[in-house]
Amino acid sequence: MCMFLWLAPLIIIVLGLLTIIVIVARKFPHIIVLDVDTIKEERTKRLKERIILERFDRFRSQKLGNISKLARDGWTVLSKTGRRLVQRLYKLEQYYKRLKSPKADSIDLNAVKRLLEQAAELMHQHETIQAEKLFIEVIGHHPKQVDAYEGLGNLYLRNKQFEQARETLKFALRLQPENASVLMSLGQLEGAQENHKEALDYLRQATIVRSKNPKYIDAYIASALAAKQAKDVERGIGLLKEINPENQKIAEFEEGLLNLHKPSAV
Repeated sequence: MCMFLWLAPLIIIVLGLLTIIVIVARKFPHIIVLDVDTIKEERTKRLKERIILERFDRFRSQKLGNISKLARDGWTVLSKTGRRLVQRLYKLEQYYKRLKSPKADSIDLNAVKRLLEQAAELMHQHETIQAEKLFIEVIGHHPKQVDAYEGLGNLYLRNKQFEQARETLKFALRLQPENASVLMSLGQLEGAQENHKEALDYLRQATIVRSKNPKYIDAYIASALAAKQAKDVERGIGLLKEINPENQKIAEFEEGLLNLHKPSAV
């Protein structure tokens, strides 16, 4: 029986690592959704890793402890799937540490502005790949640059890559919860997928932040009409009348509001 005693530490390591895998699979599904091993382009991989840093940081402190030690001690005894998962978490931990270093902000704000302007111009010229590269270059140096995330999200939205757009824009919103432009972009995204209630929620918030922007108000009213929310339509028309009583769209919106109040045909 003594000859099997050497197996005890190995079994403990295996069980510990398998427990981590179960916890990750149950409690942290977005790591699987954003599996960096399945993303085709390296530039997208970098962005997605950054998007999950906030979740990974919280999960790391609560559940995983020192991932690198576990991976180093026990990866050889795990299944192929288990090894990939542990290695991926280890890479994320190392990447996270690099992002936390002061070297992250290695280009100044003037350079950031120029890169964002170039990216916007490339988008206008439908040079999608080059524009995406510049947005991610900015993010690589300034991981909290909201304009870069928004620009990238809008690029994905234009290309109808809705899930990537949603993930990117929501991350931008977490960085700046009251950014009306990001709220507007999210409203347009949800509207493009006919998620009218979600679109209206975002656009309502945008008009609360920027109550005198006619572009936001127009989108808000149109979304409220699509969602058949008369109170929001009335509020939007009121805002529009305050900033421009001569706006020609007012009559159109009021007609839409009257149609909402009409009883449905049997």
